[in-house]
Amino acid sequence: MGGRPVLIELSVRRLYCENAACAKVTFAEQVPGLTVRYQRRTPLLQQVVEAAGVLLAGRGGARMLRVLNVTLSRCTVLSQLMRMPLPALVTPRVLGADDFALYGDTYGTLLVDATTRLPLTLWEGRDAEQLSR
Repeated sequence: MGGRPVLIELSVRRLYCENAACAKVTFAEQVPGLTVRYQRRTPLLQQVVEAAGVLLAGRGGARMLRVLNVTLSRCTVLSQLMRMPLPALVTPRVLGADDFALYGDTYGTLLVDATTRLPLTLWEGRDAEQLSR
């Protein structure tokens, strides 16, 4: 099942800064779509790692990546998942509200985007006045 590793032979130029006041002494040429500064993975491999993190989280994502011959720990997969930006918030067109009792006299209210069925917020209490605001 394990595939053979892919070997990429790549030649890049190393550029030197002639300005003595410059903090950077050397610069490495970047190849668009293949290399990114300070990264250990190509952009395509990074997308695969992020997708595995979103779909399967830590341990499951690491197992799936191992099948693809990418050995990463569950902590690394979770770390990449946490670095991903959250999707932009969209004002829901249809809002669902549900109140519930946790125990005794402790109540909560859940607001849900009725179109996507994703939870938006949860707050303590079930006050209609707070909901109307």
